[in-house]
Amino acid sequence: MPHIPAPFSPNEDERALSLEHLGVLDSAPEQEFDDIVLLASTLCDVPVALVSLVDRERQWFKACVGLDVRETHRDLAFCAHAILAPADVSTVEDARLDPRFEHSALVLGPPYIRFYAGAPIIDDTGHALGTVCVIDTKPRALTEQQRTALLTLARQAASLLQLRLLKNQREHRAEILEKELSQAKALNKLSEESLHHARRISSLGMVTASIAHDFNNILQALSASLQMIRLRARRPKDIEQFSDTGLQAVEQGRQLISHLLCSVRLDSPNLVCLDVNARLEEMRDVLFRTATESIELAFDLSAPKTVVMCEEAQLNAAVLNLLSNARDALGEAGRICISTRLVFVEDDVSLDGGNYLVLSVSDSGPGIPTDLATKIFEPFFTTKERGKGTGLGLSQVREFAENAGGTVRVSTAPNKGTAVSLYLKALGRIDSAINPT
Repeated sequence: MPHIPAPFSPNEDERALSLEHLGVLDSAPEQEFDDIVLLASTLCDVPVALVSLVDRERQWFKACVGLDVRETHRDLAFCAHAILAPADVSTVEDARLDPRFEHSALVLGPPYIRFYAGAPIIDDTGHALGTVCVIDTKPRALTEQQRTALLTLARQAASLLQLRLLKNQREHRAEILEKELSQAKALNKLSEESLHHARRISSLGMVTASIAHDFNNILQALSASLQMIRLRARRPKDIEQFSDTGLQAVEQGRQLISHLLCSVRLDSPNLVCLDVNARLEEMRDVLFRTATESIELAFDLSAPKTVVMCEEAQLNAAVLNLLSNARDALGEAGRICISTRLVFVEDDVSLDGGNYLVLSVSDSGPGIPTDLATKIFEPFFTTKERGKGTGLGLSQVREFAENAGGTVRVSTAPNKGTAVSLYLKALGRIDSAINPT
């Protein structure tokens, strides 16, 4: 008579899905489950103990002692019968006398099962997923203590399966979070690079606009000189003078272009020890042309042979910026004074103590309203009509003063004019090494 396998449970699909959800099938051996079968074998005094999980077409052993196989076909599984009665331990005292198993290949052949007892492993949804079972090759009975022990071990196996699932879910979530973190770091790096690039582009745009602003001042001086050359073409000495002034303007333009290129390449500025008074003297003709003939331009250079560490092109541009702003404030007529003096600073919150060369450009114009005086050094702030100013000139003046170790300050009052003063850190006098006194 052929062996008759166990029928499927009424909720077999749900039960099988619950087992598959655990992700335990065909996994590697784990010590916690090996301990369960070792305890079951010892407590029940049998040679074979299993943690058996009943799949759709097989029973698979998560842990095993006493057998050298990891699975059998479900049709041969004693456990397939045990999960149909999940309320208690299923016991077969002598398989040769049980109609369900008397013709089984596992009874008639190796491992010659005679005794079987299986405690169902119940998950948190009530499905019987398999058993903790013990097997012997001779008939026997199960004591009450052994039955209780098997039920306890089955509950422990169910808890281990649930903990294993939670651990795997946690590890999977950790992998996802780690991947997301890695992606976030990569995105953050890309954002930082993009921000850095945007800042460089913005800085380049500001520098370019500032250079255009400064170049416009130089071109005005050059234009004035060339116009005078045209008007006085019959007077050679005047032609030579105006030509020299035009060439000075061209040289300053070259220096501005050099400064622009340094900014684009992020090179260090070309700092030199510069005698400010001497440089202003060299710029006189260019400064007069910038101021125009209708405006009185005066000089009061009271800090001779005093040197500061700065970039010559930036000094030229700063002076031309201040002069052109003063000229525009005056309109058709007025007075501008370019002055220098040496001051000693102490107890100043915005300046380190020491000597400073103060370079000032003052005008007799209408002054700057109080609400605007605090904004004039902000980038892109301008009161000029659209297309007639970038709003970068004074911000570049402030940058120059700060690069030279100082700051810039403005003094103004309605109808009393405006004075913009650059505080430049003084390194000393050129002749101090020769005559320390």
